[in-house]
Amino acid sequence: MKSVCYTLFLFLTFVVLALQSSAQFNRYGGKKRTQKMGEFIKPLNNTGWYFGVGVTATPKLNFIDYSPTLTTSSFQPIVLTAINLEQKSEFGLYLELGGYRLLSTKKPISYIDYGLSYKQFRAAQSYDLISQNLVLSDTTSYSQSFQSHSVSTHFNANNILAINKNIFFQNTLGANIDFAVSQTINTEDESGFDETYQDNPSRLRAQLHYKFGIGIRISEMWYIIPSVEIPLINVWEWESGRSTFGAFNSRYRPVIFSLRCTWLTKPDCPKVWDNDSSTTNGGSL
Repeated sequence: MKSVCYTLFLFLTFVVLALQSSAQFNRYGGKKRTQKMGEFIKPLNNTGWYFGVGVTATPKLNFIDYSPTLTTSSFQPIVLTAINLEQKSEFGLYLELGGYRLLSTKKPISYIDYGLSYKQFRAAQSYDLISQNLVLSDTTSYSQSFQSHSVSTHFNANNILAINKNIFFQNTLGANIDFAVSQTINTEDESGFDETYQDNPSRLRAQLHYKFGIGIRISEMWYIIPSVEIPLINVWEWESGRSTFGAFNSRYRPVIFSLRCTWLTKPDCPKVWDNDSSTTNGGSL
């Protein structure tokens, strides 16, 4: 429960920062400040690389009601009912590597990025079983744990609100396709109640997601971008507009907290500017 509260606190913190970013952007000159960012990156290469590390979490955060059936008489002479169902969020590892391409500091899409990542998702739940309105004599509580290791590819379109060349706020819409190379569910329940479980989570998952980040310049050419990412909708498997995944008798929302490191580079020969936005010399930046 503590991990869920901690995750929710971090998520709300990023939401507040996102709201503050818009106010700060307007306060400090809007487009004028963005142009200063453009003047800084114009002489630089339009493409580059990044890597990142972070943690995943699986808080409940269900926006669409989910009411699993927790009663069965199958393969049992009596009816079993689960009570005190409690979801537990747990943390996993996240790694990413990819490239980016700068497009413009004056248009809605400032740059795009693409790459590969590794995602570890972990979750758990616990419940008590009652039989004929009495707690089972052998045990009163059962617990399960879920864990998956996935490889993922992603593509993002990013909008930057720059305060200056040292700090910017980033809003991102993107898509990801994940495949779980390993997925395990462990349970202490041997009562037969597992017959009521929904199907195991799909090994293949395609989603649309949103990400908010803060870019911070830490040296002449290096930036770090702490960010939080949440799914917006499951494309595969389609589940009536949900963006969560199901495990056991619960649903979990995958959240990714990451720290991306990216670096800019200078071309071997200085760029020549002709003020023509249709050329490839960076004039459109």
